[in-house]
Amino acid sequence: MQSREQQNTENTTKGSFLLELLLAFALISVALTVVVDAFISSQRSYRVIAAEGALTKTLTVVLENMTREARVSELFRCTTAGTVPCVGTAFHMTHIEGLNAQGAGEDVSYELAGGVMQKNGLALTPPSVTVTDFDVRIIGTRPTDQIQALITLTASSADRPDVKVHVQTSFTERLY
Repeated sequence: MQSREQQNTENTTKGSFLLELLLAFALISVALTVVVDAFISSQRSYRVIAAEGALTKTLTVVLENMTREARVSELFRCTTAGTVPCVGTAFHMTHIEGLNAQGAGEDVSYELAGGVMQKNGLALTPPSVTVTDFDVRIIGTRPTDQIQALITLTASSADRPDVKVHVQTSFTERLY
């Protein structure tokens, strides 16, 4: 038979083991909560960065196309019969020489219609991208003016409306 002291020591040891086990579970659960929260936050950040990257890539392609054509064009205007300086959401120019499949003297227009950037009425941006702002500021109209035009595009994603991208460029015409 065990003495009362031996029984108390044995019960205390069993009780302290249970207390240590509960404390270990509590610490592990707190640590896991912190790790899972950090993981979820990093996943959210990654999605936002990926959406911003896709928007930036789309707008950069549109701007590069505009500036490439503008460098071989003249008679810049915000409307088909507009005057300068102009500020607007449509941009028209006349090619001096051919570019790709387009010939010299051809009129080209870029405009924002229903959230889609268009070139001569054809969509340049996919439906998943909503262009919210297309701002053109033109001061000179001919290459001899040698004044930079400024084009600004702002877009948001249809899938992620909280993601917005602002892209801007300027160009000067090539002198011939």
